[in-house]
Amino acid sequence: MADYNSPSSSNVPNKAERKRSIFADDLRIDGNIISEGILEFGGQLTGDLTADAVVLTPTARVKGSVRARQLTIAGKLEGDVTAMHVSIKTGARVMASVAYDRLDIASGAQVEGAYSRVDAGKFKL
Repeated sequence: MADYNSPSSSNVPNKAERKRSIFADDLRIDGNIISEGILEFGGQLTGDLTADAVVLTPTARVKGSVRARQLTIAGKLEGDVTAMHVSIKTGARVMASVAYDRLDIASGAQVEGAYSRVDAGKFKL
């Protein structure tokens, strides 16, 4: 079990310390979300989303910009994406400008937009 009261020696949590936030499909947000950990999102968002790792579940509907080191999309995304690793799953709908270092698109995913490589050495959240 993690000790949430102990101070960290670094501002960047290691993988074992990253917190996971889960937003269910009944949540609707107009605004921006920022997290240093893992964000699992299944609701509706009109705004920007920034996190170390983002999972957009099949019920997710996001309209805005997404920045993450790792992004998994199973729902619908309209906007701009900048991520080191983007994984678009079967059934996902992505209508976006996507800047990535590594890109995986599953059969059955619907993708539209511009796709370009991002320099991994210059990537920042």
